[in-house]
Amino acid sequence: MPENVKYRGAFRTVLLRVLLYGILTGLVLELLSLLLIMISQWNSGYWLYRISHWPAGLLFGMVMSAGILFLRRTGVEIKEERIHISSVINRKCFDLSQFVDSAVIRKTHIGSYSKYTTVKCCLLFALPDGIKRCRLYGFGEKDLERLLEAIRTAQAAHLTDEEKAVIVEKYEDEVSEALIRGRAGSNEFLLPASVLAEKERDHLRRISLLAAGVVAVVGLTDASAILIRHTFSLQLLYLTMLALALLMIVSGLYAGLRIRRRICAEKIVIDGEHLQVGRQYFAFLHIDQIRLTSPRKRNSSVFPVQRYMYVLTAGKTRKYWLGSEVSFPAYERLCRNLEQGMVMYPDKLRYM
Repeated sequence: MPENVKYRGAFRTVLLRVLLYGILTGLVLELLSLLLIMISQWNSGYWLYRISHWPAGLLFGMVMSAGILFLRRTGVEIKEERIHISSVINRKCFDLSQFVDSAVIRKTHIGSYSKYTTVKCCLLFALPDGIKRCRLYGFGEKDLERLLEAIRTAQAAHLTDEEKAVIVEKYEDEVSEALIRGRAGSNEFLLPASVLAEKERDHLRRISLLAAGVVAVVGLTDASAILIRHTFSLQLLYLTMLALALLMIVSGLYAGLRIRRRICAEKIVIDGEHLQVGRQYFAFLHIDQIRLTSPRKRNSSVFPVQRYMYVLTAGKTRKYWLGSEVSFPAYERLCRNLEQGMVMYPDKLRYM
């Protein structure tokens, strides 16, 4: 890991937020000035309207939002077993060992014709007085993923050889005990293709029934309005097209499910410094890289995120399907166990 690298959110994220907040602020200023004109008996309302009228209000809003975002934009630096979280107006420092987890807070906003999701990224630290949550202003999910990889690599680099050996031995003991007792261990994950595919089909079936119901109700309402009242509703046509598009997407996902079944991992076992995926066995020493879908990745639509694992070894890439949150809820535990199992080789594990 490069020393003294400061991790920040992507500049394009900040730029988009400056534009969005600037537009909203400009609209609010213009509405307030119009309201003041209507209720004011003096000329102060007209002066305010002239100052805040487009494009002056938009420019003022963008400058103000840019200043606020600049002051709050967070930078994170990892050095000397410490995590430094700083902005222009604030600075915090934590021990690397105090880091416990991350959090992604999503909030969905639904308007008349639009739906968008805002994302807040945080780091969690264990302090004597409880869990401390630090908001990372300006960070997106991909930015958080890069930071977490750096933290994980730094934590592994500061483990002693004895501590690493204890972690590896613990994994070997758990797998051995599970084999002796004839049960699945905490490092053994079963992903039978038939079970995963059936759960995925059930979820798609519910979505398709909902979409078909919307098409039937809205389509019939629109048709009756045209035939009986001789009126045309653009909103009803818009909803009908959306529902039909949803049905087409569901049909495509049904077809894609057949392809994913062929590359299903079926079974994953983490055994010391070895990994079993299906009938394939890999040694972490000989693996070039393992790429996984991030467990923090979520879809803002009704369709779950499909998760995959890519194992790169000897110039060859093997791709495995690991279901979704609908069919394989233990995925986050799998990622956490794999991180600990690969503690000797933290650079070889990457999230997408």
